[in-house]
Amino acid sequence: MAKTAKQVQTDIIALLRGSELATEISGKVYRNGLRPRDSRLEDAVVIFTTGLPDEIETGVVTVNIYVPDIDPYENGVLVEDGERTETLEILAQGWVDSLLGSGTNYVFELRQTIYTEAEPDIKQHFVVVKLGYRLYD
Repeated sequence: MAKTAKQVQTDIIALLRGSELATEISGKVYRNGLRPRDSRLEDAVVIFTTGLPDEIETGVVTVNIYVPDIDPYENGVLVEDGERTETLEILAQGWVDSLLGSGTNYVFELRQTIYTEAEPDIKQHFVVVKLGYRLYD
């Protein structure tokens, strides 16, 4: 039986919460839409992106890891904390690699190179992980 979007999200959240990546961020792991609007912590948000029910269910889940911008010159100009986003990109790659032998009914693959994107409205950047999956029941 195919899983719903929220069931897939719940499974990915469980895999993420038990990871080194989750212990290294200053915030928490959230389902899309539940991250506090004013959070200044490094939070991971799990987003169900696409899913196709078939004999083998396939889809994509996106994990965004937010990093507050910094003011390195103390002049009021906020910029990406490039050192921290690079560290989190590497940790995210390690998490994805660990999923390859996760012992679940899922087979995972990275759908895109892990990268960082700006979110200027909240003065943060976020690391983007697009995780493809195939689910075997």
